[in-house]
Order: sequence, then C-alpha cells, then structure tokens
Amino acid sequence: MSVDDKSIYAPCSDIDIECLKIGADQQELVRVDSYIQGVDKLKQDAIARNNFAVADSFYPGVRMSISDAYIVALVRNFQTVIRDVFNLDLRTIKKAVAKYSIVTSRPEDLAPMQLIPHFDAPSRSSLAVIHYLCDAPDSGTAFYRHRETGHEYIDRQRLEQYEGSIKRQLQDPTVHPSSYICGDTEAYSKIASCSTLYNRLLMYRGSSLHSGIIKPNYNFDPSPETGRLTITSFIEFS
Repeated sequence: MSVDDKSIYAPCSDIDIECLKIGADQQELVRVDSYIQGVDKLKQDAIARNNFAVADSFYPGVRMSISDAYIVALVRNFQTVIRDVFNLDLRTIKKAVAKYSIVTSRPEDLAPMQLIPHFDAPSRSSLAVIHYLCDAPDSGTAFYRHRETGHEYIDRQRLEQYEGSIKRQLQDPTVHPSSYICGDTEAYSKIASCSTLYNRLLMYRGSSLHSGIIKPNYNFDPSPETGRLTITSFIEFS
C-alpha cells in the first residue's frame, strides 16, 4: 500500500487526544496517542527510501520528503482541534509542510543557538507538530520559560526583547552550552515535557519555546529503522 493511499491516515480506533495548557502563559499543547492506523507503513516508507539529507535549516539533523497526503490528512484529522483549541481558521492556511526527520548532529558541531530552546515562528498563527515513529522513552520534547524575560512563547511583540537578551547571554563564550538542553538551566526553566512513544503526536503553537530531549547518552543513530525517526510538520495561517 502506497503512502499516497488516504486509508493509511485514518485515526486509530483507540486514539487518545489530550488538550493541555502549560506554563504561566497557558500555552496550548495537544498530546495524541495511537494516532493513525498506517504508522507502520510510514516507517517502512522511510526505511525503504532512506535518502535523508542534512537539513537546510535550524534543525540539528537530517530530513527527507514525505507524501503530501500526510499533511493533508493531518489537517483534516485535527480540523476540530485546530478550530476549537487553537482558535485558528483552516480557510486561512498559507503554508503546510511535513518531513521525515532524525536528530543526528552532535552538540560540538552546532551553534550555541541550536542547543537552547527555540521557536519555529514568531507568530501565534502557526502550528508545529511532531509525530514519533520510534520508541525512545528517555527522549521526547520539552517546553521552556526564558528566565530573564519570563517568556514561554515568542511573538513579534516579544521578539526584539528576547533576541536582545539571548545575544547578551551568549556574548561570553565561557557560558555557551556544551550539550543539548535537558531540563532547568540558569537561563531556562522547564515547564512541561512529553516522552517519545511510537505513534504519539504533539501539536503546539510554533511560537512556543521548546527543544528535543537529547540526553548525553543519545547515540545520534541516522538509521530510520533504529534512530529517533519523527515526522515534523509546520502549518502557517494568515
């Protein structure tokens, strides 16, 4: 069965959707377990094709294209959540993309900005989605508050202040992070986290400060069969 086949994107009969509010800013986080019936087909597609390339973006690893049928089904499956939880109008979608992704970059090969929490877009009219196609209970995704500014999300009104604070903090090379952030630091406090679970999906605003949980014992396995394989998606609204 091809990954272009719409039937593989049908939600599982035991799908479990939990809508959360996290942190002082009460940012929306939707956690979905047992997402779609065809998850094994998607993983096999990634394994069979396996033409990953280094990401041409901030992402610390490799990525590969996925059928457009995936993101179309994602929007369709969560249209009620998008409308009622995030108060976004599907008719205003400007951009929607999805890619297979694996974290493969070691901390010493990254810029300091890639080792701290980040946001995907300075806009509350955007959604980021991560769909785990692996089991790695000591990994996952965490969400953070920037201590100096108190910000848990970055929109255009907060961007200048946040960027100024980050630049000041990183001016001293002696305080540059030497590993991926994993919990509280002098600059950030963790406000929530979700562990990796096969066929689990997380949806949150692209403005939320977050980071993958990549611990010191992470093996940076580039294989889609045995590595930290995910599908990462981004949806932008006008």
